[in-house]
Formats: sequence, structure tokens, C-alpha cells
Amino acid sequence: MLTLKQFELQINHTLVQRGREYYENGLVADLQETGNGFWHAEVTGNETYTVEINILRKNIIDSWSCDCPYEGNTCKHVVAVLFRIREELADSRGPEKMPAQTGFDKLLQSITLEECREFIAMQAARDKRFKALFEGYFAGKDDSINAGENYTRLLRSMVDNISDGEYVDYKAIPRFANDIHGLLEEGQLQIQKGNLRNTLMLARAVLTTVIELVTYYDDSGGYISPVLTDAAELLSLIASTANAPDDLLKEVLVFVQSAVNDRRYFDYGDFGYSLADIYHTLAIKLHQEKEYLEFIDSRLKMASKNEFTFEKDFFIVKKIAFLRAIGNTGEAGELVQKYMDVTAVRKEEVNRLIERKELEKAKKLVAEGIKIAEKKGHPGTVINWEKVLLRIAVIENDLQNIRRYTKQLAFNRHFDLAYYNQWKATFDTEEWELEIEKYIEERVSEIEQQYEANRGRYWHSPDTILLDLLAPIYIQEKYWDRLLSLMSRETDLNRLLQYHHYLQEVYPLQLLAIYLPAFMRKGDTASNRREYIDLANKMAFVMAAIPEGKEEIIDVAEELKRKYVRRPAMVEELTRVIKMARQEK
Repeated sequence: MLTLKQFELQINHTLVQRGREYYENGLVADLQETGNGFWHAEVTGNETYTVEINILRKNIIDSWSCDCPYEGNTCKHVVAVLFRIREELADSRGPEKMPAQTGFDKLLQSITLEECREFIAMQAARDKRFKALFEGYFAGKDDSINAGENYTRLLRSMVDNISDGEYVDYKAIPRFANDIHGLLEEGQLQIQKGNLRNTLMLARAVLTTVIELVTYYDDSGGYISPVLTDAAELLSLIASTANAPDDLLKEVLVFVQSAVNDRRYFDYGDFGYSLADIYHTLAIKLHQEKEYLEFIDSRLKMASKNEFTFEKDFFIVKKIAFLRAIGNTGEAGELVQKYMDVTAVRKEEVNRLIERKELEKAKKLVAEGIKIAEKKGHPGTVINWEKVLLRIAVIENDLQNIRRYTKQLAFNRHFDLAYYNQWKATFDTEEWELEIEKYIEERVSEIEQQYEANRGRYWHSPDTILLDLLAPIYIQEKYWDRLLSLMSRETDLNRLLQYHHYLQEVYPLQLLAIYLPAFMRKGDTASNRREYIDLANKMAFVMAAIPEGKEEIIDVAEELKRKYVRRPAMVEELTRVIKMARQEK
């Protein structure tokens, strides 16, 4: 199972290095979330390849594809896009929960106590999950009830229903995961009501039971992994509760100490790192400094033998933060100096200096970090440091550097609207018109010179490069005539349709004139049913958007049918779209 947070630990090191180079060199273009969790991007190298990835719950990598000829499971282009997606989702928030159904409270008020008891007894007799939830919720009312054992029995029964120890009924997995999420949601409600102990028993039962399932079940569907993530989150909520009793926190600590020494929580997802964070919190609260530092040192020793640096860097940062939290600033400072080449360590130190308003020291560390990143050939890290320099420039109200870094960040690797607007906001209207015209002229001249100097080496024409580069600007500035002019020199149908909705109302017939030869070219290059369906659907889309062009599009479809009469799949799909168009008349 691959996760967005930790995929570089789970993929072949060589592929990760090559993918990281593509990512850091800005070769991932046109990254878009085309649906809920579905991402599309193009990766340029000697050729341009299309990558599609499905991310569940903003972390679980469910599926991926790339049209490059690599025959392995995961290619460097997919890895590069994963790095970009992780960057995009770094500050994203989860979806809001839907409100409860209306009228339920009114129904509750109309039920008598006897009716309620009768329903509960009946439901508990036929639903083990309901019985376990009910007993866990009211465990404090009866000392004979062991909620932890009830949860464990229930979970094992649920696992037995989908598995015989070797074979797993894959069709039952989504419902199984959904049922456990229901249990965990109940745990969150119990935290709100102060029933922390029952929540601990639930989370512990889920983690210990489900981790066993993960080790022999292929969670490529991404249903089980979020269960463990949510269970660990319950433990984190308990650990951070201000009034949680020490004896309860010690129970959490004992479990977490055991779990972080179980490699399965690290090997099958991010859960080990989440549990290590909880250990960090509890070690401070319960004064377990010695034990925690021994744990950190043991993990660093193990990580040092591994070629991957993610785990080592994680625990170095944790140790520094812990030493500072317990007042051992001297040793923390020594570690900072020792591991300043670790980007995460340097970033933490820069953030600390910024918070203390020691901005000159922070800028010096950033400048050194940029040199290290440039020496290593990591332009992505350089960009992240430039974001920090922009943050400092804003604090200092340094207009020159605000403009410098917002401009750079607006166009680094891909167009960023937020930085573009921040750059634009530093000018008045007249100044901005001059500034953006100057930028456009510089880019046109630069691309033309580069293309001329490297004639024959570019996969795309300079017009295609300019369309990708300048279209976002023309859209923001509403330069529709310029956008149309660039589109008129483009032949790729997919790229053209990206901008359709901007110009449909203003230039419908001009767009049609651009689309007709693009349809023909798409038909000439299509080679399988999936591509034929895509072409037919795009024709139908344009006919609906520009009705006055319907007959001309049908003529192109008919011409393609005659031209490729020996491609029955193409003929079938084009016939379908023609028939639909005729019926709509």
C-alpha cells in the first residue's frame, strides 16, 4: 500500500531519485485535480507523458497510470507527479461533515422510555456492533462491563466475516471499513463527553486488530489504511486533552511504546510516525524523558543503516524539538548545527528565528540552504526557501523583494494564481499594465531565442510553449483576443479545450474554425477504442456548446469514417455521436 506521505520509502530508491529530479526540475506540468481525488498531469522529458493518479482521503495512493513505455509497476514520471501532488495538498483541509438529518430530535421526544428500552434490547440482540457501542458508551454504569474486550470481540468477529485467515472477501472490504469508521466516529463523540477511557479501549482494539489484517490483505483499494489513521488520531486527541488523568495517559503511553516498536505500523503506512508523535507528546506530559530519548536514539541508529533518509530526518527533527521542550537547549543547539544540512532541521531553525524576530539570522540560514540545494541540484528545495524569503520580506515590508519573490513563485514550474495576485497587488493600475506587458515581451523573446538556438530538439513548437506559458496571464487579464491568437496556432485538441469556456461566449465561430482541423488530427492519431470514445465525446461537447457548428463537425466525423473504414471501433463511436446529433435536431 502506497501513501502520499511516505511513498518514497516504499518505491525503488533509483526510481525515487529520478522522479525527484523530474519534480525538482519543474518537469511536471498541467497538474489538475479533475475529480474528487483524481489527478492528471503531464511530465516532460525527452517526450511528454500523461500521468493519472487517484488519491483517497488525500493520502492513500489508490491507483496510477502513465503512458510511457516503462514496463515496471511504478515509473519515474508517476513518482514526480506524486511529489507535486503532495506539495499541492500540504495545507489542504479535509471535507466538512454533513449535518445530521432534521426531524430526528423530534422523533426522540415522542418515544417513551419503555419503547426505547425495548428497541435497544432488540437491536443489541441482532447487531453485535450496536451492542458493543452501547456497552462501551455506558460502561461507567456497570463495573462488570469490559468495553475493551467487547470491542476486540466485535472487531475479530467482523474480520472473521470477511476472511478465513488467508482469503479476504474483497467485495466486503468497503463495508467492513465503513463499519469501523462508524465505531471511530462514536469514539470521537465519547471524547466530547469526557469518556476518554472507552475511546482508548476502542482505538487500541482497532489498531491491534486491523494491523493484523493489513499484513496479509492487499489494501490497494485504500479502504483499510484510513481506519488505522483515524484510530491513531483518537489516541492523539486523548493525549492532547488538557484534563486527561495521568493514569489514563500512562495507559496510552504503554500502548504507544509497544506500537512504535512494531515495524508493521511503519512498513504499511504512516501510522508509526503518527504514533511516534503521540509518544513525543506523552513523554513531555508524563516526564518520560529518558525512555523517549532512548527510543529516538535507537530509531536513528536503525535509520542510519537505511539508504532512505525520510525516517532519519523525521527522528532528528523530533529529538531536537523534544530537547528544547524539556529545556535542554544546549544539546538541541548542538544537534541543529550538526544536522544543518538536513532541510527539515534548517527549516525548523529558520522558523524559530522568524518567530523571535531574528530576521537577519534567518535570512542567512536560508541563503546557505539555497546554496546547498543548488549544489545538490534540488530546485524544488530552492523554491521552498524562496517562499520563506517572501514571508520575511512581507514581515519587513520590503517591497522590492516582495515583488521579486512573488513574481518568481507565480511562474515557477507552474502558474500559481495566489502569488500572481500578490505580485500584481504591489502595483497600481498604470504600473501593472507596463509591468505585465514587459513580462510578456520578455517571455516571448526568451522562448523564440531558445527555440532558435535549439532548433530540432524541442518536442513542442514555440507556439505550444507560449500557449502554456502565457494563457494563464491572458485569462487573468482578460486578454481574450491574444488567447484566441495563441490557440489558433495550436493543433492539440486536449490542450485547446482547456480554454474553451473562457472564449465560448466571445468567439464561438472562431473557436469552431480552430477545432475542426484539431478533430481531424485527433482522428488521424487515435489508435484504440478509448481514444475513439474520447474524440467522439469531445465532438459531442463542442456541438452542444456551439450548435451552429454541428453540421461542420458531423462532416468531419463522416470524413473520418470514410478515411478509416477499416477501423470498425472508430466508425462505431463516430456513428454513435452523429446519430445523437441528428436526433437532437
